[in-house]
Amino acid sequence: MNAAPQGSHLVHGRRQRPDGPAPVDVISVQSQLVYGHAGNSAAAPPLRALGLRVAEIPTTLLSNTPFYDTLRGRMLPADWLAELLRGAGERGLPQRARALVSGYFGTVGNGEAFADWLDATLPAAPALRYWLDPVIGDTHTGPYVEPGLERVLVERLLPRAWLLTPNAFELGRLTGQPALGQAQAVAAARALLARGPEWVLAHSVGGEPDRLVTLLVGREAAWRWSTPYLPVDVAGTGDVLLALALAAALRGDPLPQAVSFALAGVHGALEATLAAGHEELDVQAAAPAALAGAGRFPAQRLA
Repeated sequence: MNAAPQGSHLVHGRRQRPDGPAPVDVISVQSQLVYGHAGNSAAAPPLRALGLRVAEIPTTLLSNTPFYDTLRGRMLPADWLAELLRGAGERGLPQRARALVSGYFGTVGNGEAFADWLDATLPAAPALRYWLDPVIGDTHTGPYVEPGLERVLVERLLPRAWLLTPNAFELGRLTGQPALGQAQAVAAARALLARGPEWVLAHSVGGEPDRLVTLLVGREAAWRWSTPYLPVDVAGTGDVLLALALAAALRGDPLPQAVSFALAGVHGALEATLAAGHEELDVQAAAPAALAGAGRFPAQRLA
């Protein structure tokens, strides 16, 4: 997809326009859906509900998640994604935003296109903090990205990230070591810290029966949360977890407090989904549940 030429019907002027650039808080480079909630379609609603301005850059345009018997749309070609990223740079978004999020790329080409843009962008935007959701797959699905994308995540994106948010399966794939249990996950997270990030927020780690463990591992300390397992399998919970934690961190909360805030929101959204009997995550319930759930899931410091 080439840039529109000046003679194109897509390019036109406006009679009146203020000169001031519009503010943006978060650039979110993730998948996008017509129906349901994953990627940008899960992360943007709670971010906006908490007052943040989000610039969404899609890596896919799909009708729905792959849980249904039909799936329409496609992953964006790498040159399309590169053009959208270039356009964001031309509008100066990286210099104004406070955080950059990346999630599902799907293809090696999309991962490489983003990595190339990141290499060129971060030196010119030193205040932009990069949150990487290394989407690869899950324990019940296996990998659902192209072979080779994991190499891009490990070699090109992970060293640039400030914080990484893998699930337990992805944590194991990124490190090549077991990570499904708490002790294993902490060890794997510390192995990732040696490659560049300041923090690893690992979720969907095995815990006591009927409970899930979330871990925040930094260079000096680690924290643990235990939350009840709810019998509902919907997409988007990891995306909402990252979004809510990011929102709390941007308002100045210490990271352990931000994770507690995020877990209250995710759990509240899951409870609302079950109560309504809906097939998709109730993302509109996430921000109110996070705001109302202070102290619901306190952090336990491990070290």
